[in-house]
Amino acid sequence: MQQQQQTGFVTNREEAAKRVERLLGYTFKKRALLEEALTHSTNSRGREKATYQRLEFIGDAALGLAFASFFYWNCPNLDEGQLTALRSANTAEEKFARVAVRHDLYPLLRRHNCAHLDRMVDDFKKSVSGTVPSSSGDPKVPKVLADIVEAIAGAVYVDSKFDLKKLQEVALVLCDPIITKERLYQDPVSMLNELGKKHREELVRVLKVPNVTIDASGNVLVGETEQVSTAGLGNGSEDEVGNGSEDEAGEPRRRWVWLRIPILLILFLILCNAVNEN
Repeated sequence: MQQQQQTGFVTNREEAAKRVERLLGYTFKKRALLEEALTHSTNSRGREKATYQRLEFIGDAALGLAFASFFYWNCPNLDEGQLTALRSANTAEEKFARVAVRHDLYPLLRRHNCAHLDRMVDDFKKSVSGTVPSSSGDPKVPKVLADIVEAIAGAVYVDSKFDLKKLQEVALVLCDPIITKERLYQDPVSMLNELGKKHREELVRVLKVPNVTIDASGNVLVGETEQVSTAGLGNGSEDEVGNGSEDEAGEPRRRWVWLRIPILLILFLILCNAVNEN
């Protein structure tokens, strides 16, 4: 309990529940569901075996359907690929993690002996707020943050007797601001990296650009001898692009930095249009 208090754990569970209800604009008929949604697996001891895992499972699926139906009815001019891209962007793990940070949901989570998890969440919160610049790149997104959001949504869905419209209303409040088509196209590179993680298998299947692959994290890799991540686009200098020199094995160094932007755009269009052509 001492570790929980150090990370701002809310010991008053009545206050924790009211905070969530005020945020959602929804009053639970069964508060036990909300408490279950705010209980990590490490806190499952003795008789308290209910954790957020089952609610996170149903919440994950329900949120996908809630956003899918929302965009289907509100964006009649979008095709299947564009609808898929919007749903994926709004249900991505990082999106939900940022929602949890914005509403300070982690301190409401009952957990036990989670010092490592606490540090991960703290690093991510600092990265999101921009208070601590990181020279080694962005910290890993803690899955627990997205799990909390999905579990809370699952609790609402079950408590409302699986009322999708009610869940949709709550989701639009909880996940505000919603990523729209206009916002999606404002930053296609970062959005591609986010969506690539969720649709890696589809992208690998349809990708037909020579010497380009996608790693397990969804990052686009360019080159044959040396694979280059698109995390940094570079400035086009001679050292970055290469001047036709050969490596130790005598093979040409094929970095092709100049191809990164068009490749990203090609992949983005593939994802948005769902490759409907045969």
